[in-house]
Amino acid sequence: MRENEYKSEPFFLEGANRIGVLLLHGWSSPPDEFLPLATYLNALGYTVSAPLLRGHGTRPEDLECVRWKDWLEDARKDLRVLEKKYQKIFIVGISMGGDLAMHLSEEKSVAGVVSLGAAAKYKLHSAAKIGLFFMGLTRKYRKKYFPPWLRDKVGNRKEYMYYPVESAKEVVRLADATRKILPRITKPILIMQSDYDHLVSNKSPQIIADRVGSNIKEIVWVKDGYHVFVDKKEVWEKISEFIEKI
Repeated sequence: MRENEYKSEPFFLEGANRIGVLLLHGWSSPPDEFLPLATYLNALGYTVSAPLLRGHGTRPEDLECVRWKDWLEDARKDLRVLEKKYQKIFIVGISMGGDLAMHLSEEKSVAGVVSLGAAAKYKLHSAAKIGLFFMGLTRKYRKKYFPPWLRDKVGNRKEYMYYPVESAKEVVRLADATRKILPRITKPILIMQSDYDHLVSNKSPQIIADRVGSNIKEIVWVKDGYHVFVDKKEVWEKISEFIEKI
Protein backbone atom coordinates (compact mmCIF):
# COMPACT_ATOMS: atom_id res chain seq x y z
CA MET A 1 0.00 0.00 0.00
CA ARG A 2 1.46 3.35 -1.02
CA GLU A 3 1.90 6.35 1.28
CA ASN A 4 -1.39 8.18 1.79
CA GLU A 5 -3.38 5.07 0.89
CA TYR A 6 -5.46 3.69 3.74
CA LYS A 7 -8.02 1.03 4.27
CA SER A 8 -10.56 2.27 6.76
CA GLU A 9 -13.99 0.81 7.40
CA PRO A 10 -17.17 2.07 9.06
CA PHE A 11 -17.97 0.45 12.38
CA PHE A 12 -21.05 -0.34 14.46
CA LEU A 13 -21.22 -1.20 18.17
CA GLU A 14 -24.53 -2.56 19.46
CA GLY A 15 -25.65 -1.21 22.83
CA ALA A 16 -28.07 -2.32 25.51
CA ASN A 17 -30.41 0.67 25.60
CA ARG A 18 -32.68 2.25 22.99
CA ILE A 19 -30.47 5.22 22.23
CA GLY A 20 -28.23 5.48 19.18
CA VAL A 21 -25.22 7.73 18.61
CA LEU A 22 -24.16 8.62 15.07
CA LEU A 23 -20.50 9.63 14.79
CA LEU A 24 -19.48 11.70 11.75
CA HIS A 25 -15.76 12.00 11.08
CA GLY A 26 -13.90 15.01 9.77
CA TRP A 27 -12.69 15.89 6.30
CA SER A 28 -9.73 13.80 5.04
CA SER A 29 -9.90 11.65 8.20
CA PRO A 30 -11.34 8.16 8.77
CA PRO A 31 -13.91 7.11 11.39
CA ASP A 32 -11.15 5.24 13.25
CA GLU A 33 -10.33 8.31 15.33
CA PHE A 34 -13.74 7.88 16.98
CA LEU A 35 -12.98 4.39 18.31
CA PRO A 36 -11.97 5.42 21.88
CA LEU A 37 -15.08 7.61 22.24
CA ALA A 38 -17.27 4.93 20.65
CA THR A 39 -15.97 2.27 23.03
CA TYR A 40 -16.58 4.57 25.99
CA LEU A 41 -20.16 5.36 24.95
CA ASN A 42 -20.90 1.75 24.09
CA ALA A 43 -19.80 0.67 27.58
CA LEU A 44 -22.51 3.02 28.92
CA GLY A 45 -25.12 1.16 26.87
CA TYR A 46 -25.37 3.30 23.74
CA THR A 47 -25.40 1.88 20.24
CA VAL A 48 -22.74 3.64 18.18
CA SER A 49 -22.51 3.89 14.40
CA ALA A 50 -19.62 5.53 12.56
CA PRO A 51 -20.09 5.55 8.76
CA LEU A 52 -17.32 6.16 6.24
CA LEU A 53 -18.19 9.24 4.21
CA ARG A 54 -17.57 9.29 0.47
CA GLY A 55 -13.96 9.72 -0.65
CA HIS A 56 -12.48 8.91 2.75
CA GLY A 57 -10.54 6.02 4.22
CA THR A 58 -8.76 5.13 0.99
CA ARG A 59 -6.61 7.72 -0.86
CA PRO A 60 -6.82 11.49 -1.36
CA GLU A 61 -7.62 11.13 -5.05
CA ASP A 62 -10.97 9.58 -4.10
CA LEU A 63 -12.12 12.96 -2.78
CA GLU A 64 -12.14 14.35 -6.31
CA CYS A 65 -15.60 15.20 -7.62
CA VAL A 66 -17.21 14.58 -4.21
CA ARG A 67 -19.44 17.43 -3.08
CA TRP A 68 -20.48 18.35 0.46
CA LYS A 69 -24.05 17.30 -0.29
CA ASP A 70 -22.70 13.81 -1.05
CA TRP A 71 -21.30 13.62 2.49
CA LEU A 72 -24.62 14.83 3.86
CA GLU A 73 -26.43 12.16 1.84
CA ASP A 74 -24.12 9.46 3.22
CA ALA A 75 -24.71 10.65 6.79
CA ARG A 76 -28.48 10.77 6.26
CA LYS A 77 -28.49 7.18 4.95
CA ASP A 78 -26.83 5.96 8.13
CA LEU A 79 -29.28 7.99 10.22
CA ARG A 80 -32.16 6.27 8.40
CA VAL A 81 -30.74 2.87 9.37
CA LEU A 82 -30.55 3.85 13.04
CA GLU A 83 -34.08 5.27 12.96
CA LYS A 84 -35.51 1.83 12.25
CA LYS A 85 -34.47 0.53 15.67
CA TYR A 86 -33.64 3.36 18.07
CA GLN A 87 -36.04 5.78 19.73
CA LYS A 88 -33.59 8.62 20.13
CA ILE A 89 -30.44 9.44 18.21
CA PHE A 90 -27.64 11.85 19.05
CA ILE A 91 -25.21 13.02 16.38
CA VAL A 92 -21.59 13.78 17.21
CA GLY A 93 -19.44 15.29 14.48
CA ILE A 94 -15.81 16.36 14.21
CA SER A 95 -15.07 19.48 12.15
CA MET A 96 -16.81 18.85 8.80
CA GLY A 97 -18.80 16.12 10.54
CA GLY A 98 -20.02 18.68 13.06
CA ASP A 99 -21.39 20.83 10.25
CA LEU A 100 -23.13 17.80 8.78
CA ALA A 101 -24.57 16.99 12.21
CA MET A 102 -26.13 20.45 12.41
CA HIS A 103 -27.69 19.97 8.97
CA LEU A 104 -29.24 16.69 10.15
CA SER A 105 -30.54 18.16 13.40
CA GLU A 106 -33.91 18.97 11.80
CA GLU A 107 -34.68 15.27 11.46
CA LYS A 108 -37.41 14.19 13.88
CA SER A 109 -35.39 11.29 15.29
CA VAL A 110 -32.46 13.49 16.35
CA ALA A 111 -32.53 14.28 20.06
CA GLY A 112 -29.38 16.38 20.22
CA VAL A 113 -26.17 17.40 18.47
CA VAL A 114 -22.54 17.62 19.56
CA SER A 115 -20.19 19.64 17.38
CA LEU A 116 -16.47 19.12 17.94
CA GLY A 117 -14.50 21.89 16.25
CA ALA A 118 -17.25 22.49 13.70
CA ALA A 119 -16.79 25.52 11.48
CA ALA A 120 -19.37 28.21 11.15
CA LYS A 121 -16.36 30.26 10.12
CA TYR A 122 -12.72 29.39 9.43
CA LYS A 123 -9.76 31.55 10.36
CA LEU A 124 -9.37 34.28 7.72
CA HIS A 125 -12.45 32.79 6.10
CA SER A 126 -12.79 35.19 3.15
CA ALA A 127 -9.04 35.18 2.46
CA ALA A 128 -9.04 31.38 2.53
CA LYS A 129 -11.73 31.27 -0.15
CA ILE A 130 -9.75 33.62 -2.36
CA GLY A 131 -6.55 31.67 -1.74
CA LEU A 132 -8.17 28.37 -2.66
CA PHE A 133 -9.57 29.89 -5.84
CA PHE A 134 -6.18 31.04 -7.09
CA MET A 135 -4.46 27.89 -5.86
CA GLY A 136 -6.86 25.83 -7.93
CA LEU A 137 -5.73 27.66 -11.06
CA THR A 138 -2.18 26.38 -10.75
CA ARG A 139 -2.32 23.09 -8.84
CA LYS A 140 -4.69 20.18 -8.37
CA TYR A 141 -3.40 18.98 -4.99
CA ARG A 142 -1.84 20.55 -1.98
CA LYS A 143 0.20 19.02 0.84
CA LYS A 144 -1.02 19.69 4.37
CA TYR A 145 1.13 21.96 6.47
CA PHE A 146 1.33 21.86 10.26
CA PRO A 147 3.33 24.60 12.03
CA PRO A 148 6.14 23.31 14.30
CA TRP A 149 4.25 24.11 17.53
CA LEU A 150 1.39 21.88 16.37
CA ARG A 151 3.21 18.78 15.15
CA ASP A 152 3.50 17.09 18.55
CA LYS A 153 -0.22 17.58 19.16
CA VAL A 154 -1.13 16.11 15.78
CA GLY A 155 0.90 12.98 16.45
CA ASN A 156 0.51 10.08 14.02
CA ARG A 157 -3.12 10.49 13.00
CA LYS A 158 -4.24 8.30 10.12
CA GLU A 159 -5.39 11.04 7.75
CA TYR A 160 -4.69 12.19 4.22
CA MET A 161 -1.51 14.26 4.16
CA TYR A 162 -2.39 15.91 0.86
CA TYR A 163 -5.75 16.75 -0.67
CA PRO A 164 -7.51 17.93 -3.83
CA VAL A 165 -7.87 21.71 -3.78
CA GLU A 166 -11.42 21.37 -5.12
CA SER A 167 -12.33 19.23 -2.11
CA ALA A 168 -11.04 21.90 0.28
CA LYS A 169 -13.37 24.36 -1.47
CA GLU A 170 -16.28 22.03 -0.72
CA VAL A 171 -15.49 22.10 2.99
CA VAL A 172 -15.61 25.91 2.97
CA ARG A 173 -18.88 25.81 1.02
CA LEU A 174 -20.29 23.49 3.68
CA ALA A 175 -19.35 26.01 6.39
CA ASP A 176 -21.10 28.78 4.43
CA ALA A 177 -24.20 26.61 4.02
CA THR A 178 -24.16 25.72 7.72
CA ARG A 179 -24.23 29.36 8.80
CA LYS A 180 -27.38 29.86 6.75
CA ILE A 181 -29.29 27.04 8.43
CA LEU A 182 -28.31 27.84 12.04
CA PRO A 183 -31.61 29.63 12.85
CA ARG A 184 -33.48 26.44 11.91
CA ILE A 185 -31.65 24.41 14.56
CA THR A 186 -33.82 23.93 17.63
CA LYS A 187 -32.45 20.71 19.13
CA PRO A 188 -30.15 20.76 22.18
CA ILE A 189 -26.57 21.38 21.09
CA LEU A 190 -23.19 21.01 22.76
CA ILE A 191 -20.53 23.12 21.04
CA MET A 192 -16.94 22.14 21.82
CA GLN A 193 -13.77 23.69 20.43
CA SER A 194 -10.08 23.63 21.26
CA ASP A 195 -8.47 26.83 22.46
CA TYR A 196 -5.58 25.95 20.11
CA ASP A 197 -7.63 25.36 16.95
CA HIS A 198 -5.43 26.39 14.00
CA LEU A 199 -8.21 26.08 11.39
CA VAL A 200 -11.53 27.22 12.84
CA SER A 201 -12.11 30.79 13.99
CA ASN A 202 -12.36 31.20 17.76
CA LYS A 203 -15.55 33.15 17.01
CA SER A 204 -17.21 30.09 15.50
CA PRO A 205 -18.69 28.60 18.72
CA GLN A 206 -20.30 31.91 19.64
CA ILE A 207 -21.66 32.39 16.12
CA ILE A 208 -23.33 28.98 16.39
CA ALA A 209 -24.68 29.60 19.90
CA ASP A 210 -26.01 33.05 19.04
CA ARG A 211 -27.80 32.00 15.87
CA VAL A 212 -29.33 28.62 16.70
CA GLY A 213 -32.87 28.52 18.02
CA SER A 214 -32.05 25.86 20.62
CA ASN A 215 -33.19 26.41 24.20
CA ILE A 216 -30.45 24.11 25.43
CA LYS A 217 -27.02 25.12 24.16
CA GLU A 218 -23.59 25.13 25.72
CA ILE A 219 -20.08 26.12 24.66
CA VAL A 220 -17.16 24.17 26.11
CA TRP A 221 -13.53 25.11 25.42
CA VAL A 222 -11.04 22.24 25.43
CA LYS A 223 -7.62 23.12 26.77
CA ASP A 224 -4.30 21.83 25.47
CA GLY A 225 -5.72 20.29 22.32
CA TYR A 226 -5.77 21.25 18.68
CA HIS A 227 -8.39 21.07 15.94
CA VAL A 228 -9.14 17.38 16.64
CA PHE A 229 -9.46 16.59 20.34
CA VAL A 230 -11.74 13.56 20.46
CA ASP A 231 -9.00 11.50 22.11
CA LYS A 232 -9.43 13.27 25.46
CA LYS A 233 -11.31 11.50 28.25
CA GLU A 234 -12.78 14.76 29.57
CA VAL A 235 -14.38 15.22 26.14
CA TRP A 236 -15.93 11.74 26.28
CA GLU A 237 -17.29 12.48 29.77
CA LYS A 238 -18.77 15.80 28.70
CA ILE A 239 -20.50 14.19 25.71
CA SER A 240 -21.99 11.39 27.84
CA GLU A 241 -23.12 13.96 30.42
CA PHE A 242 -24.86 15.94 27.67
CA ILE A 243 -26.61 12.84 26.31
CA GLU A 244 -27.75 11.73 29.77
CA LYS A 245 -29.08 15.21 30.55
CA ILE A 246 -31.21 15.30 27.38
